[in-house]
Amino acid sequence: MKRKFRFTFNMALFLILIALFAGIAILNPVFVSFDYLIGVMLRNIVEIGMMALTMTMIVITGGIDLSIGSEMVLSSMVGGMAALKFGGVAGILVTLLVGAACGLFNGFLIAKIKISPLVTTLATMYLFMGVARSLSHGDSVYTYDASQWLGTTDISGMPMQILFYVVLALLFWFLLHRTALGRKLYGIGLNENATRYCGINTDRVKMQIYLFSGLMCAFAGMIWLGRFTSVKYDAGTSLGLRVVTVVVLGGTSILGGRGDMLGTVLATLIIAVLNSGLNVLSIPIDAQTIVQGTILVISLVCYSIFDVRARKNRILKVPVEHQPGETQANV
Repeated sequence: MKRKFRFTFNMALFLILIALFAGIAILNPVFVSFDYLIGVMLRNIVEIGMMALTMTMIVITGGIDLSIGSEMVLSSMVGGMAALKFGGVAGILVTLLVGAACGLFNGFLIAKIKISPLVTTLATMYLFMGVARSLSHGDSVYTYDASQWLGTTDISGMPMQILFYVVLALLFWFLLHRTALGRKLYGIGLNENATRYCGINTDRVKMQIYLFSGLMCAFAGMIWLGRFTSVKYDAGTSLGLRVVTVVVLGGTSILGGRGDMLGTVLATLIIAVLNSGLNVLSIPIDAQTIVQGTILVISLVCYSIFDVRARKNRILKVPVEHQPGETQANV
């Protein structure tokens, strides 16, 4: 028996991506040049794309992390200051340690103290930003060799950070879809109490994914610092909402329990095409915001349609006992 073809939400995202790309390329052929696609469009979305990978895992559990921009900035600034005094290796280690500490702090408040993820990360967003401002006295922190290498190095014309993103996307796809950790995340998002009664330490799982998020923010912060050569304490203020936008656009339910990495990657590419394409077309910034919001609304409507269809497909046909000569009924 042939399997019936099923049009999925990820297919819809892919068609939206192709339509946007083709439309912008027709209006301005410069957009399809290799240097622009790789050196501008993809390079500018890498940090957001990396943080969206771990944010997807968090949102699947029904959580959220609005502090990721401040985590990225704080870890990169402290790492930059450490590198200035103790060298590049110390800078890398300190950056990762600060990111891990921020992630664990969020995870502890959410998993152990039982504070809402929205309230927790909104508070820590300002806490981390305040710490960054205090340590830097409001001044910029400048790049160091290791950070600059991550942010500016090309291999055969391909920026190093894009290669890292591809590897990380594959790694987190594997973690989410092929490991026990991924099944636990979906379980927590669908019904945390039932998952806990199954013997899973849901608090530990939550702390793990917030730790992953902190480490990813730290790594993205090193790339960010290398690309822009300097960073100030308020540089990541809007990044949290931008990352959440990517995750939601990719079809991950903000209520938890549904979502995948492929959708997040496709949504990252859609945002990259929109950001760079509208600039190429010289669209005013106000109009850019309207266009981006419109695309997000269209995608959410598509997701709602596919979600309703998926719910209907989950209805089980249960055979009922029947007498000889009667037809089999389905419930």
